[in-house]
Amino acid sequence: MYKLVLFSTLLTLVLFLPLNAKSTFNGQKVYLKECRTCHLGSNVFLNMHTHSQWKKVLDSDGKILSDIHLNKSMQNTKSKDGIMKNSHSFFKNSTYIKQYLELKNFIISSTQKNDKTL
Repeated sequence: MYKLVLFSTLLTLVLFLPLNAKSTFNGQKVYLKECRTCHLGSNVFLNMHTHSQWKKVLDSDGKILSDIHLNKSMQNTKSKDGIMKNSHSFFKNSTYIKQYLELKNFIISSTQKNDKTL
C-alpha cells in the first residue's frame, strides 16, 4: 500500500509540475508583451512589493489589478523609452481575462523566490 501511495504521489508531481512551469513561462511572455513597456524590467517591477502584497493585488480574479490600471487618469502612458502604451485596451479586452492566471503565476512564483532570498 505504501508503494502505491508513493508511486501515485510521484506520478502526480511529474504530471503537474510541468504545467505550472509552462504557465509561469507563459506569464512571463505576457509580462514582456503587455507590461514591460511601462513597468521596466521584471526584476525592478517584481521587487516593488513583497510576495504577500502581490498576492493581495492579484486577488479577485484580476479585478484589483485591472482596476488599478483602468482608474488611472491617463489612458495612454508614456514609458521610459517614450513609447505610448494604451494599457486600457489590454485590461478591457477578453485577452486579459484569458492571460490573467498565467501572469499571476509568473508574478507569484517570481516573488516567492525573491522572498526566500531576503
